[in-house]
Amino acid sequence: MTPTRRLLGWVGLAAAAVALLVVAAVDQGGIESDAEQIQRLSESYACPVCDGESVADSNAAVAASIRQLISDEITAGTSEIEIRNQLIDAYGVEVLLNPPAEGISALVWVLPVMFVVLGAVGVAGAITRNNRRSVRDPSEEDRELLARARQDRR
Repeated sequence: MTPTRRLLGWVGLAAAAVALLVVAAVDQGGIESDAEQIQRLSESYACPVCDGESVADSNAAVAASIRQLISDEITAGTSEIEIRNQLIDAYGVEVLLNPPAEGISALVWVLPVMFVVLGAVGVAGAITRNNRRSVRDPSEEDRELLARARQDRR
């Protein structure tokens, strides 16, 4: 197999893996009930007084009031974006467990992907470079060394 075909195979494998990750991250799995939506939203907001704990997991009074707000707003037909904006207005951006993918916070989402892609490119380049070195034509010095080694064996 030529180095180019081998590289194309690895690139294809990486593209398939990325496609599977995208499908897994985007797939919502159908229509949610109100209770499922309330639970999912409660798990996606941080308790303002707890350290790294979601509203769903916290026993703090403020977390209970946020859970109630989410429940009331979902029952009233309020969109998730409007609920998000209400919570950000009341508690600040820190209430989001997942940082927004905008501004400097976008680096949290972009940098890991960039490192994986650059690492894959680096590995592919190293493999290709190594394959090119191993199939190069021998130099005149290499031929002389081989000739001397053959004479010494006789």
